[in-house]
Amino acid sequence: MIPAALIGTLAISRIGAIHAVVFGGFAAASLAQRIDASKPVAILTASCGIDGAKPPMPYQPFITEAVAQSSHKPKKVIIWQRDQLRWDGFDKLSGYRNWQRLCKSATFRGLKADCVPVKSSDGVYIIYTSGTTGTPKGVVREAGGHAVGLHLSISYLFGIHGPGDVMFCASDIGWVVGHSYIIYAPLLTGAATVLFEGKPIGTPNAGTFWRIIEEYKVNALFTAPTALRAIRRDDPENQMFKKVGERGGIKSLKALFLAGERSEPSIVTMYQELLQTYAAKGANVIDNWWSSESGSPISGVALVPHAGKDRKNTITDVSPLGVKPGSAGKAMPGFDVRIVDDSGNEVKNGKMGNIVLGMPLAPTGFRTLWEDEERFYKGYLKRFDGKWIDTGDAGMIDEEGYIHVMSRSDDIINVAAHRFSTGMLAPF
Repeated sequence: MIPAALIGTLAISRIGAIHAVVFGGFAAASLAQRIDASKPVAILTASCGIDGAKPPMPYQPFITEAVAQSSHKPKKVIIWQRDQLRWDGFDKLSGYRNWQRLCKSATFRGLKADCVPVKSSDGVYIIYTSGTTGTPKGVVREAGGHAVGLHLSISYLFGIHGPGDVMFCASDIGWVVGHSYIIYAPLLTGAATVLFEGKPIGTPNAGTFWRIIEEYKVNALFTAPTALRAIRRDDPENQMFKKVGERGGIKSLKALFLAGERSEPSIVTMYQELLQTYAAKGANVIDNWWSSESGSPISGVALVPHAGKDRKNTITDVSPLGVKPGSAGKAMPGFDVRIVDDSGNEVKNGKMGNIVLGMPLAPTGFRTLWEDEERFYKGYLKRFDGKWIDTGDAGMIDEEGYIHVMSRSDDIINVAAHRFSTGMLAPF
C-alpha cells in the first residue's frame, strides 16, 4: 500500500493492458495459483510489506517460491525497493529488475508511453475471489462499465463529486473495495484519495482514523465493521474520537460507510450518535453490501439521491432515505435485488431466502470469469436455470424495501420448519 502500487496499476491501464492485484498477505502457493490462472508477462512488487508494528515482511521468499511453483514463468519481476527492507542480490538473468532504476533510466532517455484506447468491453483488471473447488475465480472488470458505474456511485452514494472532495477508503488494493474506491472512483471524478498503510489500532493507537480525517479533511470514510470493533476494544469510551471531535476535527466527515461483513446494530448506533455530535450536519453511518462480482455497492443509502440531476447541487427537495441499523440499505441503480426460495421462486417481503440479482447487472457488474465461461455459468447461473445470478448470500427484504444480508446461503439452517441464518441467531 504505497504510491508506487497505484502508479503501477494506473500505468498498466494507460497502455491498455490488464492487471491482477494480489493481497500482500497471501502465501506463495496462493500467489502461484494466480500466476498460473492469469499468466502475467510481469510481476510488480515491493521489496517488503509493513503490517502494523511488526517488523517488515520480506516479499522475496513469497515471490521466488511462487514463481518456482507455478508452471507459467513471467518474463520480468520488477521490484520497488523500500527503505525499511531492501531485496538485494536478485537474479537479473531471470528477469528481476530494480523498479526505481528502470524509472530513472526511462526518464534519462526521454521514454514515455502514450495512452492506448480500448473498447468499452475490454478488460481493465482481474480480481480473484475464493472458489469452492479450491482454485480462485478471476472476475473480469470491463473498461466502459467500470468507469461509468464508479463515476456515478462515487457521487450518488458516497457524496464525492470532484476537486476539493476527499475520499478515505481504509482497505487494500488487493481487494475490490480498494480497487474501486482507493484507485479508480475518486480519480475518475477528480477528487483526492487517501492511501493508508497500517491498521486502525497500533499505528500508533486507536485514534489513527480520526487523526487522518482531521489532517486531510476527509469527507467520506469507508471501512469494515471489523476495524470499528478493534477500535472499540482499544478505546471503549471513544475518548480518542471525542478528543478530535471536540476541536472540530471531524466536521468535514459527511458519512461513515461500512461493508465487507454484516454490521451489528450496536456498532451502527454508537457511531451514528458520535457523528451526530461531531461530524458534518446530517452525517450518517451507512451500511452497504456488494462483492467482487458487482464491482460497486449493490445496496446502500445514497448521500445524494438527486445526483442524476446535478451532482454538485446541494439544494434539493429529495431527502436521503433513513438509515436502518441491521440492514444494508436499498438497491442501488442498476441492481435488481430479489429474494427467492431454493426453486428460484420469489418469496414475500420479510421472509428469509436466497439473495439473487436480475439481469442485466449495473455497469460495474461482471459478465464472465477470466478464460472460464463454463465456471461462470456453473457458479452463478446454473442453480436457478439462468433466471437469476446467485450471489451466494441469504437474507430478506423487509416491508419498506430495505435489504438485510444475514449470512452465506449455505449457512441457513432449518429449525421446526422455519429458515434461520446464523446472522439472525448471533447475539449482539
